[in-house]
Amino acid sequence: MNSTTSTLIKIGLFLLILFLGYRLYSIIQDPINFEKLKERRYDATKAKLEQIRDVQKAYRTEYRSFAADLNAVIAFVDTGKAAIVSRKDSSFLYYNETYQQEMTKDTIITRILGYESVKEKLFGPDFDPESLRYIPFTEKKHEFEVQAGKLDVNDIVVPVFEARAPNTSIFFDVLDKYSQYIDEDYALQVGNMNEPTLSGNWK
Repeated sequence: MNSTTSTLIKIGLFLLILFLGYRLYSIIQDPINFEKLKERRYDATKAKLEQIRDVQKAYRTEYRSFAADLNAVIAFVDTGKAAIVSRKDSSFLYYNETYQQEMTKDTIITRILGYESVKEKLFGPDFDPESLRYIPFTEKKHEFEVQAGKLDVNDIVVPVFEARAPNTSIFFDVLDKYSQYIDEDYALQVGNMNEPTLSGNWK
């Protein structure tokens, strides 16, 4: 074997070692890198879902139902007014037919003192309502999914809503790279169309 061939073999082996070393490093680092990315994106997405939930709670207070879609949520923040309510404990006397005597009954007296901007009450005057539309880190390409309706619970009709951010949207740009770590059927969400809850599914 001449010196030229020997040198080429050594270079080839060196490059192979470098390649295998890089592959091993990638195999070790990929799940670590994904977990860091996942935590950052999940935290931002949860914060937005909680903001949408806050708006829905305020909407329900005003209209006794939840906003039907994302456009209604954003419009309510942009132009909606929330009542400023005063609540005061009180009591009154009434005649109880069963006991044949006057009795005291507790009650709460509510009074509307005025109205304030939903945007300022929940987020402050500089908040952009349109920021509620898009899932963070998706370059304004993917919107939250919002729906609302009513549910019969033990013969009582209650309003329900759901706001979702699918993994396929949250990780839209890295689905191929981290496919083995991403559950494409999972979505972060608050509320639920099938039960009267306002909780997030990550708690």
